[in-house]
Amino acid sequence: MNKTTRAISLLGLVWSSLALVACGGGGGGGSSSTPMVDSYGVTQSSSFDGGVANAAGINGAAADGAVLANAPVTITDSAGHSVSTTTNSNGIYHARIDGFVPPMVGVVTKPDGSRWFAPGTSAPVARSFIVLNLTGLSDKLASDVVTAAGLSGSSRLTPALLAANSTTLAQAKANLNSNLSTQITAAGLSTSTFDPVTTLLTNTNTGYDQLLNGLAISNTATTPTVIGTRYSLGGSISGLGSSAGLSLKNGNDTLFVSAGASSFAFSRLVAPGASYNVSVASQPSGLSCSVNNGSGTMGTAARTDVAVVCSTSVASLGGTVSGLGAASGLVLANGSQTVSVPANASSFTFPNNLTLGASYWVTVQTQPIGATCSVNNGGGTVASIAPITSVQVQCVLNTYALGGSVSGLSTNGLVLGITAQSVNVPANAVSWSFPAGVAVGVNYNVAVRAQPVGATCSVSNGSGTMGTSAVNSVAVSCSTASYSLGGSISGLTGSGLVLSALGQSLTVDANATRFTFPTLVAAGTAYNVQVQTQPSGQTCSVSNGSGSITGSAVSNVQISCSSSATTLGGSVTGLTGSGLVVASNGQSLAIPVPATGTSTTFTFPQALAYGTPYDVTVPTQPTNQYCSVGNGKGTMAGVNVSNVQLNCGPGSFAISGTASGLLGPLTLLVSSTGETAALTVAKPGFSFATLIPVGTRYRVYSQFPALRAYACNAAEGTLPPGGVSLVLSCFTQYTHTLTVSGLASGASLGLSMTFSYPTGRSPDQSDTMTQTFTASNGTLTYYLPEGATYSYGITAQPSSGNCALSASGTGSGSQTTNASAVKFNCQ
Repeated sequence: MNKTTRAISLLGLVWSSLALVACGGGGGGGSSSTPMVDSYGVTQSSSFDGGVANAAGINGAAADGAVLANAPVTITDSAGHSVSTTTNSNGIYHARIDGFVPPMVGVVTKPDGSRWFAPGTSAPVARSFIVLNLTGLSDKLASDVVTAAGLSGSSRLTPALLAANSTTLAQAKANLNSNLSTQITAAGLSTSTFDPVTTLLTNTNTGYDQLLNGLAISNTATTPTVIGTRYSLGGSISGLGSSAGLSLKNGNDTLFVSAGASSFAFSRLVAPGASYNVSVASQPSGLSCSVNNGSGTMGTAARTDVAVVCSTSVASLGGTVSGLGAASGLVLANGSQTVSVPANASSFTFPNNLTLGASYWVTVQTQPIGATCSVNNGGGTVASIAPITSVQVQCVLNTYALGGSVSGLSTNGLVLGITAQSVNVPANAVSWSFPAGVAVGVNYNVAVRAQPVGATCSVSNGSGTMGTSAVNSVAVSCSTASYSLGGSISGLTGSGLVLSALGQSLTVDANATRFTFPTLVAAGTAYNVQVQTQPSGQTCSVSNGSGSITGSAVSNVQISCSSSATTLGGSVTGLTGSGLVVASNGQSLAIPVPATGTSTTFTFPQALAYGTPYDVTVPTQPTNQYCSVGNGKGTMAGVNVSNVQLNCGPGSFAISGTASGLLGPLTLLVSSTGETAALTVAKPGFSFATLIPVGTRYRVYSQFPALRAYACNAAEGTLPPGGVSLVLSCFTQYTHTLTVSGLASGASLGLSMTFSYPTGRSPDQSDTMTQTFTASNGTLTYYLPEGATYSYGITAQPSSGNCALSASGTGSGSQTTNASAVKFNCQ
C-alpha cells in the first residue's frame, strides 16, 4: 500500500470512529420518535429515518439557471458507499447517509445527459442534514480540484482525489468568490461566506438562484468547466394601457406584465447560443396582443428588440382557394393557428383575428388527399382593421394513371379515348394507359374512338370516378378478320408470269386480267407484291403493290405487261450526306454520295413495262439532309424516264411532343429559338412553330419550374431529319424555403444558391442552376423535385451586423417528399 492509500485509509478510520462515537458506539441501537427536519426547515416523514437514532441525512438543490426537476442524483463517499435518489419538482433532493465517510462527491445528470459534480467535505450528523448543492458553480470547484491534480474535466473527481487535494478545494472557493465578487454582491450574498456547495439554494430568483441565473456555465467530460455570462431578454410593449392580465412566455419562464407597462424583461437570463421564442401566454382584458421579432438565438449582448403590440382593433385573415375540387383534408396554418378547409371550398378564414402591426405567414400544414396546394401572397403585416382577403391558395388535383389490358389485338389503328385525351394502342399490345392520367374526382368513360385495321374491339369496366390510386382494370377485347389480296393485269399475252407476296407464289395464265393470292391475309399485315418470274417475251411491272391490309379485301394492285420495257431514273443535286434511299414499284435503290461535287444520277435496276404507273419516294433521307422529289409520278410511255429530280439540302423541321402526366398549366421553352408553348391538362400536346435546321442542339424545358408545385423533365438532343416528337414525363415538386431574419432595417445579405436536379427530374434549362442574389428579411418559397440537391453560401455580409446559418440547420441537403428549409440568422 502506498503512502497516499494509507493516508486515505487512516482518514477513513478517523471519520468512522467519530461516526461510531456520535451514534453511541455504532451499534445502531436506540430509536427516536422525533421527525427529522431538513436544511430548508421542512419536517420529513417518519418513513425517511424509520425512527433510527443515528439516522443522518444529506440534501441540496440541483440547478442550471433553472431548477433540475426529477433529475437523478448519486452521492459517493470515501469508503465506497453510494446512494442514489431523484430531485423533486423544485430541484431539491434528500438521501440517507448513515455511516458515510467524507469527503464525498455528488453528481446530478441533466436532461441533455451532461452532469454537474460537487465536492463535499462535511461529515454526516445524526438526526440532522448536511448540504451538498449540485450546480454549475459546484462543478467549477470540482473542475479546479481535478485540474490542480494534473487531470482535466470535473467528471474525473473522486473522493480519493478530493481527500488528497483538500487545500486546493479551499483555494478554488476563494478564487471563485474573488472572480465573481461583483455578481455575488449584486445577488445579495457575501463573498466571505458564500459557498457554492453549502449555501442554501431555493427557486426564488434571489440570492444563490439569482447568481446562477446571470451565469452561463459549460463543461464536458474531459475539459475544464468554464463560467460565462447570461444576457437579458426583453423589449417594448405598445398599446397595453391600463389593461391587466398580459403574460409572456419564453420556454418554461413566464412573465406577468403589469398594466401600463411599456417594456419588459424576463427574470431568467439566456445563455449565448441558446434559442429563445417569446409568445403571449395570456391576453390582457379587452385587448389582443401579438409578438414581433420574438424568436432567435441569443448573442453576446442583451436583446431588447422583441416587440409586443396590443390593440383593440383586429383584422380577420383569409383568402381564396382555387382548384381544390373534391380533395379533402387541407389544413392551413398561420403560426400556431390552423384552419381546416373542406372539399370544394373557394375561400377560407382563420378563426382568430390579428392585431394591428402583427405579422402573418400562411402556409400549407397538411396537403389534401388527392391534390397539391401552394400559397401565394401568404405573408405580410396587419396595417388596418380591414379584413385580409388577399391570401391565395392554389391547388392542383393529383392525377393517377388510367389504363388496363388489351387482348386479341394484332393490327394497328386502335384509338381509345376519354374527354380531352386519347391513346394509340399498337399491334400486339397487351396493356395501355392514357398519357396524362386523370385528376382525382373526375368521371371517366373509356370508349373506342377508332377501330384497329380489320378488327373490332370493345371495352368493359371502362367507366368510373378517379380515386387516389391508379386504375388499371379497364379491359379491351379485340377480334381480327382476314381478307384477300389481289388486283388487275393488263397487256399479258405470254405464259410463265409468277407473282409473289407474303411467302405465297401465284402462277398467272396467259391473257389473264385479274389475280388473287390463294391464302387470305390477316388484317393489319403489311404486303409487297412483286414479279417473281417474267412471262415469255414480255416484261411486267407492279404498281400500287405495297401497303397494309385494312378492314376489307385488297383488289387495287396493278400488273402492267408489255413486250417492251423502259427504265426509270433521274438526277440528284446537293447530296452531301450518306444513306439516301429512293423507291418505286417495289424497288429500292441506295444512292451513294458523289465522289466529286454534290450531283449524280440514278436508274432503278428493273425496267418497267409500258403503261406502268410509277411514284418515286424517299423512304430514307441522307444524314443531316432532306431531299424532296420532283417529277416523281407518272406512267411509263415506252421510253426511258430520266427526269425525276431529287433536290437535297439542310433539313429544317419542327419540335413537337406531349407532356405525360401533366399536373396543371405549364409553359415550355425551346433553347434554340426561345419560343414558348402553353400547355394545359386538357391539351398536353405541343408543337413549336419555328422550324430549326437538322443537327441543331435543342433543350425543351419548363418555364420557372422552381415556382411551381409540379414540372416536367426537360428533353434535349440534336435535331434529326424529319424533326422530333418528344414525350416529357411530369412530376410533383415539394416545398423548399429560404428564410432570412434579424437584418437591420434597409440591410441586405448576399447569397449564392445552387440547385442540382436528378436524372429524370431535371425541369430547368440546365441540370444544375446557380444564382447569386441579395436577400432581405423574410421567407422565399421554392419547389424542388424529390432527389434534387441544394446548396447556399454567403457572398456578402450586410453593412452592419453579421449573418450565419441557423445553429440547427445546414446550408445544403437533398430534397425529399417532406418540406426542406434553410435559415440564416443575422445579428
